[in-house]
Amino acid sequence: MKILFIASSKTFWLAELTHPYWNFSEREHEIVIASPQGGKINPDPSSDPYFKDSWEKEDIVSKGFLSDPKLVALLENTQVLNEVDLESFDAVHVVGGGGAAVDLYPNDEVKKALEHFWNADKFVGTICHGSIALGNIPDLVKGKAATGFSRAEDAMIEEVFGANFIPNFPQPIMEEAGIIYEKAAEPYHVHVVVTGKLITGQNQQSATEYAVAYNHLLAGESPVVYK
Repeated sequence: MKILFIASSKTFWLAELTHPYWNFSEREHEIVIASPQGGKINPDPSSDPYFKDSWEKEDIVSKGFLSDPKLVALLENTQVLNEVDLESFDAVHVVGGGGAAVDLYPNDEVKKALEHFWNADKFVGTICHGSIALGNIPDLVKGKAATGFSRAEDAMIEEVFGANFIPNFPQPIMEEAGIIYEKAAEPYHVHVVVTGKLITGQNQQSATEYAVAYNHLLAGESPVVYK
């Protein structure tokens, strides 16, 4: 299958791109990365395992991605979102990171893309701050269960970067859109919600579980057998 990754042109969280990329490519899905402006996209320094103050120093998946020049080149040359042929894709993944709350909502091109995937009964996935993109399509997501970065988690980041460090917060925007918002019992715990062909992950800690569950959706079944 062919999967469109939508990432912010501001900043994105590396694990929320690299972990899904690894899992999807391992199953031989084709991946294309697009952003509102196209061209180079930059990971949040805190998500870069090689940054001296990284929050993700042990992220071996991101380390592996960054060690491959061909993969790094994908971040240097993203496609312009409004120039992408949406018809050629089977699924979409919206990458998280604080930048998503800056330029992926509100955004008419993101709205157009998500409406296409939803109305064509294709797969729609979002993670962390990327779930704010669902606020662009309130008529479609109203009454659906989903998750994204919680307001409590954002409040913890505000203690570091100051109040309102981003213009919008995912949880309240999702709730305003009529989404039945769900979260883990504690901040920064793993949480993934699947509602039909909509799959959402709460935070960067959920990136791998989100990607594995997404692969199961794409396959139409889980290969895991419990005895």
